[in-house]
Amino acid sequence: MARARGAGSPAARGADPGAPRTLALNRAREELGLDAPAFELALLLGEIATVGGGTDRTRVPEQEIARVREAVGGTRALLARIELVNTTEGAELLGISRERLVRLTRAGCLRPVRWYVNRYRALVWLYLASELRDFALGSPALLAGRLPAALREAADEEDQRPRGWRSRRVAQLVRDAPGPWEEAAVWAALLGDQMTASAVPDPYERAVLRGIHPGLPPGRPGPMADAALIGRLTTADHPDEIALGLVALAAVLGRARDREPAPRPQHLRQPPGAVRGEQPTLPDTPPGAVRGEQPTRPYPPSGPVAAASPPVRDPLPAASPGPWLVEDRPRRSLRRLLRGRRQLSGG
Repeated sequence: MARARGAGSPAARGADPGAPRTLALNRAREELGLDAPAFELALLLGEIATVGGGTDRTRVPEQEIARVREAVGGTRALLARIELVNTTEGAELLGISRERLVRLTRAGCLRPVRWYVNRYRALVWLYLASELRDFALGSPALLAGRLPAALREAADEEDQRPRGWRSRRVAQLVRDAPGPWEEAAVWAALLGDQMTASAVPDPYERAVLRGIHPGLPPGRPGPMADAALIGRLTTADHPDEIALGLVALAAVLGRARDREPAPRPQHLRQPPGAVRGEQPTLPDTPPGAVRGEQPTRPYPPSGPVAAASPPVRDPLPAASPGPWLVEDRPRRSLRRLLRGRRQLSGG
């Protein structure tokens, strides 16, 4: 399928000589002096703008490199904004106990940015240090004293960290989607195969969505993360989350169908002028036949179906005894006749 072309593609640059110059990702990372994990995280969080995507390679405009360098603090400020901390490090940063921060994150006060499974097979959540600082400035009452009863009940009732991470991850992927099919694939990946199958009954449309995003990309889960855990953390499981995903999928799928329908085999495509969902008309009744009455002889179809179908032939008679299978054989075989001739000639 054709996808949106960005300003960073070679074709786009050739068509528009005035387009801004762009750099490949590796070159842009070297220009900023970032290592690969930090640069990847900066792109993920939208700290560095990109162009392209889809069938085009993602690139970074040169003016974006200049913007990061000329901002207050430059690259150091960028690294401070994307610094990640785990729960223990975050509690030390806020000056609270680890148990208190766990309760705050379970209640949904802070959303994780990433997660991974360590060598002890423990699930580790990572948060932006800058968001923890902002939370401390905006909600100082939650860092000391007894937590409100509603917050304690929410933390004990359900862990909001997986849902918070999914909402952030979906927002990132939707932001970077080059077209409506890619955006629809994000919501389909969030809902999972079973929910998507009920929401998108067309198998060809589901095949397009699976080809783009077979599952919600988890990022860097680590080698110890198994498929069951990844599936559980990347699939919507709350009624409100599922309802939001279904509504969003229906809306963006409508735009995708109008822009470019899903490819399907040629014989299943609607003929020009046909109304979607309308049943094709059957061939006319043979002349002289009563409507609803079966014709006495096969009535050959007309059009391309007749050309592609082999001619109907009368079946051969069954290989059962019958008068048409009985041969009139001579009473004497050829060998007996020859023997009689030899006797008459004395040979």
